[in-house]
Amino acid sequence: MTWRYRAADAAGREVAGDVRAATAAEALSQLREQSLWVIELLPVGAATTAPGDASAAGPGWQARVTADVGTRWAHWSGQDMEALAVLTRVVATLLAAGVPAERALDFASGESREGNDGGAAGVASRKWRESFAAVQQRVRNGVPMSEAMAQESGLPPEFAPSVAAAEASGTLSQTFQRLAEVLERRAQVAARVRGALVYPLVLAMSSTVGTLVMLLVVVPRFATLLSDTGQALPLSTRVLLALSVFLTRGGWLAFPALVVALVAFQRRLQDPERRLAWDARRLTWPVLGAFERQRDAARYLGTLALALDAGVSLLRGMSLARGTVHNRAYAARLTPAEARVRDGAALSEALTGELPPLAQQLLQAGESGGALAPLATRAAEAADEAAERQLGRLVALIEPAMILGFGGVVALVAIALLQAIYGLNAGAL
Repeated sequence: MTWRYRAADAAGREVAGDVRAATAAEALSQLREQSLWVIELLPVGAATTAPGDASAAGPGWQARVTADVGTRWAHWSGQDMEALAVLTRVVATLLAAGVPAERALDFASGESREGNDGGAAGVASRKWRESFAAVQQRVRNGVPMSEAMAQESGLPPEFAPSVAAAEASGTLSQTFQRLAEVLERRAQVAARVRGALVYPLVLAMSSTVGTLVMLLVVVPRFATLLSDTGQALPLSTRVLLALSVFLTRGGWLAFPALVVALVAFQRRLQDPERRLAWDARRLTWPVLGAFERQRDAARYLGTLALALDAGVSLLRGMSLARGTVHNRAYAARLTPAEARVRDGAALSEALTGELPPLAQQLLQAGESGGALAPLATRAAEAADEAAERQLGRLVALIEPAMILGFGGVVALVAIALLQAIYGLNAGAL
């Protein structure tokens, strides 16, 4: 079949044409052999939709709801970070090939193969293309790229200062390459975390469904049989029947009550002091608190390594890295380290007690050998590995707890019904 493409050549010029290939991968391979960087690849006859065409997403509120759901799903599933990593690597590749920065941003903001996909991947890619388009427009108006990125709030906070340092040192393509690598590693770690949680979530859903089937279907049928006897029922049976009646007649109230409770909880966390207290409480939880601390330590060290590798000063890099930490209580604990470094303390000494032991040792080795940035990267990887081990321990605890919990519910239902049946038999004798 025939594929129509738009691409950039080695000189940065945009070219277009057709190529015959059986699959998209084969077409891409042919174009790479011609030293072309593909911007758009579509089968001939496929319909394209402009990014701003509202009719493609549906009219009015339906389009807004679809976009909002797609954005939330892209963020949860990790496709959001993956799409940004792809576009960042596109910019890095074009800059390494000698393409001007404005042109590279233009290519990243244009229609791409990923943007033509449906679902969350398309929503995420479109969101980041719009951000790159805003940056490209400011660069075209004479604003430095770092300042243009600082004005774009949607981009991660480490982009602007890293690009500013790269502009001063002339290492823009290398910095974008490192940014892409950091984003890809974050996406991979998040994917492994989600993969580890799939089985516990499936087990929780199946246990919930099984419990509801027993309470809403099995128990009411026994209730009909037991009520016809007219005899007094044991306490356990009466409690079980009352719970079944409540769920049968008023169970529909549980869902809106849960929604109201979640909304109230989210609004409560909008208060900075309450959010800080909630984050601090989570750090004290067994296993889960250690996992969250390890994960945020990895984000902190990864961003710090990226900033140092780009030429950002140590204090600025520490402040920047602290801004990427999700848990506000842990970020507050990292703040005094900046004052210690400002007073002349070593980085590893200033962060004593706040990082995993292996990460602490790697930072000390980096300071001693003058290779702080690469060893900070290795420390971030070590913290990621430690976080995954903590998650493995958490999953190992959750799975048997859920199995025992569901088994306990089944046992209680069985005991309550059997007591009633044995009571009836005794009365008959």
